[in-house]
Amino acid sequence: MNKQSRRRLTIAVGVVVVVGLVLTFAGMSAEPDAAGLPAAAAAQAPLVPGRTAAVQSTGPSPSVPVAAPPAATESLVAPTGPRISVPIDWALYPGTLQTQIQQALQKHDGVMAADLARKLRECDITARLMRPESIQRQVAAGGDPALSAVRDAEFQAYHRILANCQTVVGDPVQLRSALLDVAVARGVIGAAVESFNLGQRRPEVLESLVRDAVAGHVFSLIPVTSNKPALFGMSLDQQRSLRLAFEIAANDPEVGALIRPYVGMAESLAGVFVGKLGYRFDHDGLTYEMRRQAQLTAQHIVERVKVPRPEVATLR
Repeated sequence: MNKQSRRRLTIAVGVVVVVGLVLTFAGMSAEPDAAGLPAAAAAQAPLVPGRTAAVQSTGPSPSVPVAAPPAATESLVAPTGPRISVPIDWALYPGTLQTQIQQALQKHDGVMAADLARKLRECDITARLMRPESIQRQVAAGGDPALSAVRDAEFQAYHRILANCQTVVGDPVQLRSALLDVAVARGVIGAAVESFNLGQRRPEVLESLVRDAVAGHVFSLIPVTSNKPALFGMSLDQQRSLRLAFEIAANDPEVGALIRPYVGMAESLAGVFVGKLGYRFDHDGLTYEMRRQAQLTAQHIVERVKVPRPEVATLR
């Protein structure tokens, strides 16, 4: 194998690794906030203690319409505190997931639509966790009685969630896309990055994605700082300013450790696009104005992590 072939193989391996990150990132959800940390940090907002892994599929999955028991909407919200995301609250709205989706689409309720798009993504993750082979691996792992009790509680929670998910009629991916269209149109922070992850490249999605990144939304910063800036109608200096903001926020003494994995993810993705493993953002040569803007954006990032909240931007 010659030097050029080895280099191509090395980059290909890097692509596979980062694609794994991308798939995990695609599982991050919109605000009303996005859910969980990347693979490097497992789940920041687990449904129940002990949950760690999830990979998002963007392909359609079958659904079986059944009645969801009342317990399916039991709240599983985690404690508050600095975090990248606000945890899912399955008891936030009355009715089944199917009736909630219908209501959000009929009323063009952006906040509700974003929340339900997130729950549809969670349905796919839960279905994967509840596959027989996954359960068998968990049971075979054994463990002390305390861990077994936690595992049993998790399975019960997953069963309740899955029962609610199975009320959904239609293609979950198409429904997610429709819900995110509503959320983006209504200005929900973080909806654009979810839509972007589903392959949407409409101008309004890209514009909203940049707006959310500048507002300090961590998950939105990842694609905006890693892709070619022309995709978003930005200059290279504008993108580099956002990269610097990301780095400054990752050095915050209080919440920087929560942000750092996402900076690493963005750098890894950027490295794939330019064909360089171990790529790091370069902050040299930025003007005073760009650095000043980076400081302001970094403040937004840190504030958003310190006090995570569902929120809606000014309606457009």
